[in-house]
Amino acid sequence: LLSITCDNASPNDVMMQHLGDILPGFEGPKNRMQCFAHIINLVARSLLTSFDPLKKKKKKGSKRKERQGQGKRRR
Repeated sequence: LLSITCDNASPNDVMMQHLGDILPGFEGPKNRMQCFAHIINLVARSLLTSFDPLKKKKKKGSKRKERQGQGKRRR
């Protein structure tokens, strides 16, 4: 096991320490890559959204009116 990529949450600190204790040759926190993959993912998504086709905007309240009409039957 070369490294583990995870976010900066504190439970991950404990996990890395524990893995370092139980896995021979794994140095625990030294083999942790924090947030790099997440940042690359966010940048890639941001760049890719520029290639998305423009979506038509819906009028405000149209979903609410549709939901209010569902399930109500007039007698």
